[in-house]
Amino acid sequence: MRIRFAVGAAVASATILAACGSSSSASSTTTTAGSSSTSAASSSSSNPPNIPNNPFAGKTIRIISSGPAGSTHDLAARAVAPELAKYLHATTDVVDMPGGGQLLAWNYLASVAPNGLTIGTSDIQGLLANRWEKVPNETKNIQNLSYLGFLAGGTGGGTKVLFSVNTKKAPLTSIFTLVKDHSTPVKYLGSVGDVSIPMLKKIYHIPIVSLTSYSNSLAELQGLIRGDGQLTNKTWGGSYASYVTSGKGKVMMVWSMRSSWPIEPNVPTLKTLLAKDPPATASEKAALEANATALDAGMALMGPAGISASKMKILEAAIKWSVAQPGFISAANKAQIGSAYESPQQEVAAIQAGINPTTVATIRKYVPFSTGVAS
Repeated sequence: MRIRFAVGAAVASATILAACGSSSSASSTTTTAGSSSTSAASSSSSNPPNIPNNPFAGKTIRIISSGPAGSTHDLAARAVAPELAKYLHATTDVVDMPGGGQLLAWNYLASVAPNGLTIGTSDIQGLLANRWEKVPNETKNIQNLSYLGFLAGGTGGGTKVLFSVNTKKAPLTSIFTLVKDHSTPVKYLGSVGDVSIPMLKKIYHIPIVSLTSYSNSLAELQGLIRGDGQLTNKTWGGSYASYVTSGKGKVMMVWSMRSSWPIEPNVPTLKTLLAKDPPATASEKAALEANATALDAGMALMGPAGISASKMKILEAAIKWSVAQPGFISAANKAQIGSAYESPQQEVAAIQAGINPTTVATIRKYVPFSTGVAS
């Protein structure tokens, strides 16, 4: 479904368009600045600066969500779209393009014209994990893509966390408390491209059985509720956050190299657990830290390589401004995706660290090559 908010429009008009050009059954919502549906107009901070010779004014900017409707990527894209439209005096068209564990969208974004009119959501750790696992159709040359800043992972929204169905169980105090006697396997609902759990279980010799026959994240959640397994490892937000906040589940740990998780400070981060239970070797510790650092980088808005410096500057400023607006913050809080900003420089630094040959070789010791895709 497409909902369009145009520059100078008095009201939003909605049209339903058939999705085309992709086997992913993409759906879209279009937002334009100046409509009555935007909620931040009462704030002085919601008056964007004038952009001299604005190259985006009056144009349509497509924001590709790499996840399906209701996913963290979809929710974040739809939350930011009205604010970007307002700042750029443009129309923003959100298009869901799920498929291939996000690779359909990422490879599409890498191939479009570098005019700044097509950007989309990315998962910094997912992009790196595909390389770590030698996924056959991984997005190439990720170090050259245009990273524009968006939501930091480990600071709150977008954080990767370990969920449990046992609400009586306390958050981890030690990595080894995942399995008390190291002989009883824990059933874990994961994707074929997961990095965090396979690496952790191999480094610490924890007998975890991975169940990976689920079609998507929602199917995994249904399996968790059904009792297929005890644990799953997913991004904090949307259905999974609601599952916990409704009292049906618990977060056991956060994959972050930050000292605490602001959403629940009593839940340990990987950094605190590694300090208590360091792995046997420095290379093992470095592998765990590299993955968690990438997860801290969170969700970026990105475009293809080659966007001009002048357009990059405008887009970066638009995104930084947009995520500070009351309208975005309200939508983000409602979707439980958080609203902490991360700079393009932080995202690029995480990418550069993740493609370091020594880091790649170390992680590949513990994570099997995948015929699927990291997520």
